[in-house]
Amino acid sequence: MPETKKRRLLVVLGYIAFTLFSLVAGLFLTFPYETLRERARMEADQAGYVLRMASLGPGFLALRVSDLKVAKKADTDPPPEALRVETISFGPSLFPPGLSLTVRALGGSVSTTLSGLTSTRLKVDAEGIDLSKGNLKGFSGIDFAGTVDAHLDVSLPRVAAGTAAAEPDLSQASGTFTLETKELAINGGNVSVTIPQFGADPTPLDLPKILLGNISAKVKIAQGAATVEDFRAKSADLEANISGTMKLGKRLEYSEPNLEVRFKPDPEFQKRLGLLGSALSIIGADPKDPAWRLGRLTGFIGRPQFR
Repeated sequence: MPETKKRRLLVVLGYIAFTLFSLVAGLFLTFPYETLRERARMEADQAGYVLRMASLGPGFLALRVSDLKVAKKADTDPPPEALRVETISFGPSLFPPGLSLTVRALGGSVSTTLSGLTSTRLKVDAEGIDLSKGNLKGFSGIDFAGTVDAHLDVSLPRVAAGTAAAEPDLSQASGTFTLETKELAINGGNVSVTIPQFGADPTPLDLPKILLGNISAKVKIAQGAATVEDFRAKSADLEANISGTMKLGKRLEYSEPNLEVRFKPDPEFQKRLGLLGSALSIIGADPKDPAWRLGRLTGFIGRPQFR
């Protein structure tokens, strides 16, 4: 290419890049942030939460929220404690082209990217999440400990906007999911759970110390069929293995698990569980090794059955 044409091309590309930069920068600088702040508060209020944020405004080509606090609505004194989020950034991503959302909280970060031309690709990377931070204990009522790293990378067929099926169809998803935890534990707290053996109403329970330890999991997804390639959990309290498949529905709650769950609780740990420990004793022994118990998770994610 002659030198003159090359210089002209560079000038044209420079003008295009400057125009796009100016357009995006102008959008973020003139965005109605106060309106968005009030809308977010209203939506949280309708969902039963109180939302507070120190600032909401432009970041580097992104919308940025700093020092966000979320608490449950309740007329109590003192009021419920809030979950703390350091920052939230939302804006366009360049590589690959799409939208990016980054949340920094609990001592780590969760980065989400939505991209794709012929299909929609969703990528989520959660790294260094420390469950003992961010006042998660005060917010949830459960004293968690340990760190979590998780990675999800799935692709779904592109859905035309304005059609009756505008929502992403998970039954056509393909990709991978991995999970790694270190020294995961519940050091106490209270929770309400439904135990089928004791009726349909939620039962309030005081949680004892539960050591879940190190968990390693890998799931492969191909055209809506998820296969658990590896799931192992081991601690002083419990050993567990999960295998099987899950048929993904159009929405997650309609997905149908067909999973075999093998676990071996420590006798002292089972005593500490109290009512939950009694429920575990109902589950039959593994025919291959009576020291282990064997159950099957079926039904739907929205209404699971474990027997």
